Amino acid sequence: MSESEPSLIRPDMLEIVGRPYRRQVSYPVGASDIRRWAAAVYFPAAPPERYTDPRAERDLVAPLDFNPFAWGSAEVAGTGVEIDLDASYRSSGAMEHFLGVTPPELKRALNGGVSADYTGVPIRPGDIITSASAVSGYSQRTGRLGPMLMTDVATTWTNQDGAEVKTQRMTLIRY
Repeated sequence: MSESEPSLIRPDMLEIVGRPYRRQVSYPVGASDIRRWAAAVYFPAAPPERYTDPRAERDLVAPLDFNPFAWGSAEVAGTGVEIDLDASYRSSGAMEHFLGVTPPELKRALNGGVSADYTGVPIRPGDIITSASAVSGYSQRTGRLGPMLMTDVATTWTNQDGAEVKTQRMTLIRY
């Protein structure tokens, strides 16, 4: 960012860092959900026997990339302070409005990368997973087209016992 370029990161945006803006609760994970996911991931090959053997159901564990929200959510909740927002900002991933903050006037976006950290706590049949997403930070750079706002988002998944399953991190580049 050059010194003559105004900051895209306002104080009201910094105040929402770390505050969850969206929460989802999955339906109870079924053994058939895990099997279908494994069948799709390994297609056209057959999934490993640990996913298909009915005798192994007691020890069935979902693959790391399993998404319990792929077939919908039992509950989706925001923070209750959402402000109205022009649809063109929504399409660029503006999540600040979920916390009552006007997003920066940037209407284009692209994915700057996604990663996941797994804790070793597996997802098993019967688990109910809750995900909570929060802005974890902002940074600004100058690109060929002008100022770019990097918005880092962390989504943490926990099971019904409160044990953390994974944290997914995504960087959204808005310009």
